[in-house]
Amino acid sequence: MHAMAESSSHRPALAHHASGSETTALTHHPSSSTKHPRDARPEHPPASRSQIETKYMNMLLALDDIPRLHNMLASFFTWILLAGFVLFPGTFTSLRNSQAGIGSSEVGKHVLDAVAHVPLFVIAFLCCGIGAAGMCYLWWKWMYNYVWLVNKIFLPGFLNSLAGLISTIANIYGVQNGEFSRTGKITIIVTAVSTGICGFLTLYYSLWKIRRVKRKHDQEVGKERAGRHGEGIVEQMKRKAAEKEPVARVI
Repeated sequence: MHAMAESSSHRPALAHHASGSETTALTHHPSSSTKHPRDARPEHPPASRSQIETKYMNMLLALDDIPRLHNMLASFFTWILLAGFVLFPGTFTSLRNSQAGIGSSEVGKHVLDAVAHVPLFVIAFLCCGIGAAGMCYLWWKWMYNYVWLVNKIFLPGFLNSLAGLISTIANIYGVQNGEFSRTGKITIIVTAVSTGICGFLTLYYSLWKIRRVKRKHDQEVGKERAGRHGEGIVEQMKRKAAEKEPVARVI
């Protein structure tokens, strides 16, 4: 009986000790609320190459955001500039008309220097003026997008001006038999100046402005190639391994 009483007297103590152990275990059990703030935050992966913003990439992405109206105006202004250059040779006095002054070289010279079609001459000047003014406005409007300026303004303007210069020279030697009249000289000067300006701006923006931002883009992202079918490939950079940060193990 004494043993049974002794054992029964020790049971509550053991039970209390057991419940205390459970309470201690529950108290020290790690939960989501007691995690370290550093472990609770989600780890964000490092930015990939495609997520790096560069000036060159921003220019390429901005091409889609330029209004379609301005793209159409760029084509119109460069085309009307060419139209003016094409109309100029139509104002030249032909060699047949200049022969009306035979017997008087002074009269023949005046006939050769005269404008055959004054209204056509005025229209040609208006076309050139409208085209040049529109190109200058678009140049000012999108002055920081070098890629768009070269593709839409400077390069087409250079090619159209060169075509007008060749057409003028061909008409002088074909219609006027190589005689440079006053209108012919004016036309050559206008087309040559336009060709020189557009050609210089094309080379300046292509070989200096765009090349600088493209070189910086290649250093940060990598050199981009067209690929076999134009899918676009970014070459692996030599320092790729050095740029990778080691992943720290959480103990």
